[in-house]
Amino acid sequence: MLSRLKIKNIALIDELEISLGAGLGVLSGETGAGKSIIVDSVNLALGERADRELIRSGQDRAVVEAWFEDVPKEVLQILADQEIETDGSTVVLSRELSASGKNVCRINGSLVTLAVLKQTSDLLVDIHGQHEHQSLLNEKNHIGMLDSFGEGIEQAKQKTQQLYREFRAVKKRLLSISGNEGDRERRIDMLRFQIDEIQKAAVRAGEEEELKQRKTLLNAAERIAEALSGAYGYLYDDDANALAMLKDAGLKLQGIEDVDNKFAELSTKADEAYYIVEEIASSISAEISENYFDAGELEDIEQRLSLISSLSRKYGDAAVDGGYIKKAEQELEDLIGSEELIAELSAELEKKKDLLYGQSCALSELRRKAADEFSDKMQQQLCELGMTGAVFKVNMLDILPKEECAFTANGIDSVEFYISANRGEPAKPLRRVASGGEVSRIMLALKNIAANEGGIPTMIFDEIDTGISGRMAEVVARKLRNIAQRRQVICVTHLPQIASMADKHFRISKSSNERSTTTDVEELTENGRVGEIARLAGGESSVSFMHAREMIQKAQEYKSSV
Repeated sequence: MLSRLKIKNIALIDELEISLGAGLGVLSGETGAGKSIIVDSVNLALGERADRELIRSGQDRAVVEAWFEDVPKEVLQILADQEIETDGSTVVLSRELSASGKNVCRINGSLVTLAVLKQTSDLLVDIHGQHEHQSLLNEKNHIGMLDSFGEGIEQAKQKTQQLYREFRAVKKRLLSISGNEGDRERRIDMLRFQIDEIQKAAVRAGEEEELKQRKTLLNAAERIAEALSGAYGYLYDDDANALAMLKDAGLKLQGIEDVDNKFAELSTKADEAYYIVEEIASSISAEISENYFDAGELEDIEQRLSLISSLSRKYGDAAVDGGYIKKAEQELEDLIGSEELIAELSAELEKKKDLLYGQSCALSELRRKAADEFSDKMQQQLCELGMTGAVFKVNMLDILPKEECAFTANGIDSVEFYISANRGEPAKPLRRVASGGEVSRIMLALKNIAANEGGIPTMIFDEIDTGISGRMAEVVARKLRNIAQRRQVICVTHLPQIASMADKHFRISKSSNERSTTTDVEELTENGRVGEIARLAGGESSVSFMHAREMIQKAQEYKSSV
């Protein structure tokens, strides 16, 4: 579960820390107090899109840290694969955002890529934000929702996707060589020209770097000559050169060798230094005789570099490593012998199509089986959520013959959710029927099913109660409580019925002074909860407080009963 959240310099938040727990945690507060900022901060720590506008005004960086306890084994395996150390089953995700645009991700203090952070967080938290209401109404998303529910569908879909890639590759190759005769001849001429151009250039691996180094040397010829001449003068040419002085020093030391062995050792070292310096002087002399500036060579290098750059622009790095020529020669060979190859590829394409059709039909059967069970469970959930007359169904078109199918990576199915909100009304596409409150209840039903099926341990709901009020608010509150028996649930709400079900209740508030405005979070005591629930219920009179206490009592009785 998400046990602790630290936020610094995000929007109106200066610095705060929230200690969360198991069960149902509720965040409430006045409109504009900053409830959405908390959810945005969690999203940031989980690897979602980062916006520099989130950084608090006047600050140059923002940081969010999220502590997770008792994480699933799959998460620990990801960290082990990344060689990230863990302390038992505790994992800390952190994200730092700077005003310069730099984005730093860490897991347990170790730097990771955004992709690894997202891969890890996807197994820890499921956030339902208000945008998901719209995703539910988009029928393109329905097939993914059904697939996540059905047993064996994911494995079957992976096989389908692999066969689809193979089918597409053969089809693409066939199309490339089976165009009209004029296009084929023009393509052959183009490939021959490209192959000839690259082969004539004969660029060696590493040649460009060598030429750049040589160019740097030629351009520095005057500096090199001056430095070599000066160094040689210090070592050999001048009257008081280093070699002469080393020679004199050696002779002086030789004169006292008989006094003590240490002077003999120093004399030997002086001789060794003399020969080393003499060798350096000789090498410098040889370098001086070299001509470091050759206008003709420099021009040749410039032309060669220009040629390599031109080839790289046309064909990429593959022009040097041979990859482009290999691919072009294969295509040329295919085009020249196209008639025979077209027949071979057509036969292969038909074979791939047969395999893909068979696998797509098997995937479709799994979906149809899952659709019946999924519809039954959704129907049950919607009934419990007060939509007693509703009919929910998963609409799938009949499987077409192979030649009429439009193959995709997801198979051959079209999936759309249909609903009849009232008894006696025909079922219609969800996007044409559901009101705002009904969409909220349908989404909550989906989340209940997901919680029952296992999976992600923490679920966050950002105002899932949109469009819900009255008696139905209590039903939704109980549903959230039911999920919280199997998952950690964190809910941003404005409904007193949901707030009364909380195991932990936090109030988000906003305060201002002459210089700034700040969002704060306070975990409420029993009396504080009564006051906040009374406010959510619409007043702070003595009657409102009595009603709030009664709601908390009823919620406690329900929690005890389940």
